Amino acid sequence: MSRIPNLLKVILALSAFVALGTLVVLVLGSQARPPAPPSTPGARTPVAQVTSTPPPYPPPGSPTPPGPPATPTSAPTPIPRCTFAATPASAGPGPSLDAYVFSEPRLVLTHTAAIEIAGWLPDGESLLIARGIAGTPRQTIETFNVRTGEMRRYAERHSSSSKPVWLAAQQAVAFVDATVTEGRAWWSLRLSHGEKQPVATLHTRLAFPDLAADPTGQQVSVLASDQGTRPVIVDVARQTSRTLDAQLPEAASTFEQAYHLAWSPRGKWLVCYSQVGFYLIEVATGQVCEADLGGQQYAPGKRWALDAQWSPDERYLAMLTTTRKLLPADFIDLTLIDTYTGEQRYFRLGLGSIYDIAWAPNSHHLLAVARVGTNEKGINLHGLYILDAATGKTRQLLTDQQFIGTGSWGVAWSPTGQTLALVRLTLMPTEPTIAESQLCIVSVEVR
Repeated sequence: MSRIPNLLKVILALSAFVALGTLVVLVLGSQARPPAPPSTPGARTPVAQVTSTPPPYPPPGSPTPPGPPATPTSAPTPIPRCTFAATPASAGPGPSLDAYVFSEPRLVLTHTAAIEIAGWLPDGESLLIARGIAGTPRQTIETFNVRTGEMRRYAERHSSSSKPVWLAAQQAVAFVDATVTEGRAWWSLRLSHGEKQPVATLHTRLAFPDLAADPTGQQVSVLASDQGTRPVIVDVARQTSRTLDAQLPEAASTFEQAYHLAWSPRGKWLVCYSQVGFYLIEVATGQVCEADLGGQQYAPGKRWALDAQWSPDERYLAMLTTTRKLLPADFIDLTLIDTYTGEQRYFRLGLGSIYDIAWAPNSHHLLAVARVGTNEKGINLHGLYILDAATGKTRQLLTDQQFIGTGSWGVAWSPTGQTLALVRLTLMPTEPTIAESQLCIVSVEVR
């Protein structure tokens, strides 16, 4: 396993939230969003209901809230379970897994600190990446053209929190950074159009350091501390915001309960999830429902999601899930929900820990990174798998290659379907720290 897997970055992030003069140091990972394909007819969607609004809760570092009121308050209205249409939608099968041919990884960029892949830009040639500044928790946020090698810097942030997102409509990058407001440390939503232009602050005092962009690149969703657990939608162009009428259950300020966000590729649904629960919110109406992710026979307990990604056609939700109550978890599997039928399936890959996932643009196949063993120094080795969402069949890829840290720093399948991007590490000979990060691309052909 790499020096800091995604799960461990969550822990380090939320436990290191302290002010340092006018800067805050923090580390956290998150998910790239798949590109938005054109709408297709026949999609089945979950049924949701509007819920009531319980009181907000304080973010990390807030003063201790007052005690309970003298007069008891009524309990919030329970959130209904999500229900799905029972009739499968017709869809043609994708290519067989054996039809895919993957080239050996080709090195395109090296760095002496971590390189994190946030996702592909719509052109299929450039990646949005974040590069660590050696010896510090700071990061630079850049685009990198894998064909020409052109690098364009957008911002330098004080912390390596959740992954930045590309906003195609604005040709800009939105990201979360740690700032100090009125003498206190807060998360802030920021926007950059490029290194030579000033970075704008769109929203301050976020409750959690995660964000999600809508498929048009015009809006960003966050959870703000002054709105409790109701998502806030920020219009980037107008720099205005509105709060959805969807109250989520309160969440403690721990890394297991911190909410994460994922916007569906057609913009209808916003998913909010943590150990507290997995919730689908209809953006237009604010209706919310909870998806039951089930339990596990081989690891008893309630299953909850650490990462969630929509398929580009908005049919499937793929999630990294565990039943462990505390992170880092020693067991993580893949849960797949078919929102057309409501069917849920669970997959174990490698040695029982899956670290990252990325959808193919055809919505039929999913790339996964799982632990497959250790090297002679006891460092975890990662393996690449491709999974068929319809049949559940899997195939391990590039078995003659050694991958260290790949699941920790992101994998991405290009919108053209012709290229994979991944990071692998070389480590210091005497200690498990990064000697070099290698950004590689893998050519994909379907025969």
